[in-house]
Amino acid sequence: MARKAAWFLFCLLILSLPASARNLLIRGGTLIDGTGKAPIQDARIFVEGNVIRRIWTGDGATQSLPPDTQVVDARGKFIIPGLIDSHVHYREYMGELFLAYGVTAVYDLGNPFYWQTAAKKGLNEGKIRGPRFYFCGGITILRAGGDAGGREPAVRARDVVALKGPEEAKRTVATLKEKTDCVKLTENEKGDLFTPIAREARAAGMGVISHSLNAMDSATWGITGIEHMTGVAISAIRSAEGRKALAGMNIEAGHKNSLLYQWMEPASFNEVIDSLVSRKVMINPTLDFEWKGLMEHAREFELEDARLLYNPNLQYMPLSERLVSLGQYHWADKRSAAEKELFLKGYKRVQEFLGRFVKAGGKIYAGTDSAAATTPGLSLHHEMELLVDAGLSPMDSLRSSTQWGAELLGLDNKLGTVEVNKLADLVILRGSPLEDIRRTKEIDQVIRDGEIVDTGFHSDYSFPFRLLGPVSKHLYNPIPVLSDVNPPMTAQGTEAKLRVRGRGFVPSTVVQIDGSAIQTTWVSPTELSAVLTRAHSSRVGTVLIQVESPLPGGGVTEPLEFYITYP
Repeated sequence: MARKAAWFLFCLLILSLPASARNLLIRGGTLIDGTGKAPIQDARIFVEGNVIRRIWTGDGATQSLPPDTQVVDARGKFIIPGLIDSHVHYREYMGELFLAYGVTAVYDLGNPFYWQTAAKKGLNEGKIRGPRFYFCGGITILRAGGDAGGREPAVRARDVVALKGPEEAKRTVATLKEKTDCVKLTENEKGDLFTPIAREARAAGMGVISHSLNAMDSATWGITGIEHMTGVAISAIRSAEGRKALAGMNIEAGHKNSLLYQWMEPASFNEVIDSLVSRKVMINPTLDFEWKGLMEHAREFELEDARLLYNPNLQYMPLSERLVSLGQYHWADKRSAAEKELFLKGYKRVQEFLGRFVKAGGKIYAGTDSAAATTPGLSLHHEMELLVDAGLSPMDSLRSSTQWGAELLGLDNKLGTVEVNKLADLVILRGSPLEDIRRTKEIDQVIRDGEIVDTGFHSDYSFPFRLLGPVSKHLYNPIPVLSDVNPPMTAQGTEAKLRVRGRGFVPSTVVQIDGSAIQTTWVSPTELSAVLTRAHSSRVGTVLIQVESPLPGGGVTEPLEFYITYP
């Protein structure tokens, strides 16, 4: 009787649909809905507009479908939720790459606020072809004399809101709730500010995401999602020897710290895991980002990337981005065999931790840090494969890119699983990812917002909102910034040794005078030494000094004036 009543209600729903509704039926196929439940054989999924309205098996209600319903034959195939990449730094060229690999939603964790706002409206309203776009709002922490970095408030255009102290947490989070999808803090903030912000964010149903320099501290302060494994590793180092080694490392959360992980102590894992799981803290380990040059799949992954990146219709992707992505497979090439063994020892410790974390009830949300030396779209599939290597089941690995990713931002009421009344973002595969997680790459069709997506690459693909200036996320070769040259002048016909200061300098960075390179010595990431010869100072007047870091990545700074005076 109940089944008949449900069928009758479904027929009423179909009859009541407006004539203009866009209807889609996915017929046949095995549905892996992303909840962790057993797959549903011979599934039928009816979509009205962009919403899933009914899921059933067999042909019971098929005859009642509106006559204009588009039917997708999925017999012999497998249906999964649209994938979510939970950590990207979105760039203009990424849209087609994400769609081609079934990534129907992304979380942007690092771009100027107004750019993010414009991108979100364009992507989510379908005016720009690409995935759904959600983003985290940054907070400028104002200190005496400037913000947390000693900068003046004029730099705040990148962030959404400024905060002077914990008493402003409620106002700050209210502003973020109105304008963004989650809160992003930094590893530099401590409990006095982190805790009240996190408390207000959780009360407002917002995720709180941050790098971490100690996962247990971050958990105590109220974090929702920890980016990278740096903080987890530090919290799992207890021995005097390990702490001493840690003190001698230049640890930066979010950078490659591969020598750190060898000191993780499995005996401490349960304590760390209990702390995180009990507080419902999730982890994004970014395995492909950190270990892509070392793990056993490196050559296989590199070949897949190369085949993709040299597609003739994808040449609108900047050459520097392609070179950086491929180059990161070789970051460890010049390391000694002994060092590589230590890196791999640490990687195995990380794998053990993640396997135990999920078995204890912890949740992983998969993110790639794309635009930081990983290939958008494809790298999420590599990440899922590495999670299986770490001990996750294929089902849990899939959930890291679907259900658990949606839960991170509180979007699980509309994304992340294939269920009634959720948005119709789905991927149809030619093979079962539960038998082999690599089969998530065997994409037959992608459906985003109820519409079948063109997953090809087009040489005329464009994105209207450009990013200018030093915002590139090249981890090892950023666009340099020039702040000061000392001395600022020299007499005509003399030689001068210049102290050039700024940030983002790498050993291959050079100083230029009016566009010509001069002798340069790298001192540190913030300082260069250069020699201005008599030939360069032969004429009185103003010359322009710039700093350039070559491809891949890099770029040229804005110029500073330098004066050649009369002798």
